[in-house]
Amino acid sequence: MRFKLFAICFLLSSVLFGSQVVELSGDKSYPPYSYEENGVAKGVYVDILKSAFSQLKDYDLKLNMMAYKRAISMTKSGKTIGFFPPYYSEKRRSWTKFSEPILSEKSIVFAKEGTLNAHKNYPKDFYGLTACLNRGFGTAVLGGDEFAKAVLEGKIKLIEANDNKACLNRVSKDKADFYINDQLIDTSLFNNIKRGQKAKENFGHIGFTLKDKNYPFLKDLEKKFNSVIRSMKESGEIENILNKYKK
Repeated sequence: MRFKLFAICFLLSSVLFGSQVVELSGDKSYPPYSYEENGVAKGVYVDILKSAFSQLKDYDLKLNMMAYKRAISMTKSGKTIGFFPPYYSEKRRSWTKFSEPILSEKSIVFAKEGTLNAHKNYPKDFYGLTACLNRGFGTAVLGGDEFAKAVLEGKIKLIEANDNKACLNRVSKDKADFYINDQLIDTSLFNNIKRGQKAKENFGHIGFTLKDKNYPFLKDLEKKFNSVIRSMKESGEIENILNKYKK
C-alpha cells in the first residue's frame, strides 16, 4: 500500500512539476565508450544515452561519472538507479537487471608484436603469461570462459589497473605480457603495442538496480528506454554514433 501511494505521488508530481530526473552512473575511464574529460561526460554510450533520453519526454538524464567498481557498488546497494556500460553476465543478474542490448563491442588482445607472433592461438598459447585487465572488469565477460578458467587455475597470471592507459603502460614496460579490452581503445601513446586476436564479443547495457524501492518509475523507464534503443538500432542511429569514433 505504501509503495502504491509512493507511485501515485510520483505520477502526480511528474504531471505537476515536469520530467523525472534519472541519475545514471557511468564508467569514467573507458574511452572511447565512456569517460570523463575536464569534468564532462563523453563517449559513445554517453552520446547514445543523451539521444535516447531526448526521446523520452517523461525523463531527464543526469550522468555521474565515476570509477567502475564504485558504480557497481552503488547499483548493488540501490544508491544509483543504474550504471553503464556493463556486459551481460549471469552472476550479475543477482543484483542488476540488464536493459535492451545497446552496442556490440569486440574485445581483443593488445600486446607487443613479438608476443602476438609467438602466441597466435588465444587463449591456450598465452598460458604462462601475465594479463592485465581494468579493475572491476570480469575475466569471463571480457576474455571469454576459457581465459577465465585459465586465470582461475593459475595458467595465466592476472594483474589489474585503474584504466586503459595504466594497463597499456604495464604491457609497454613488460610488467604484463598482454592486455584485453575493446578494439577501439586509443593506443596512440604506445607505439610498441599492437592489436591482436579476438578475445570476446559482448553487448553493453544499462544495468538497473534491483533495489528499486526508491524508484517507483523504474519499470516505466525500462520499458520506454528499451523501446527507444530498439528503434535507434533499427534506424541505424547507434551505428552512426559509433562510426564517429572509429579512426
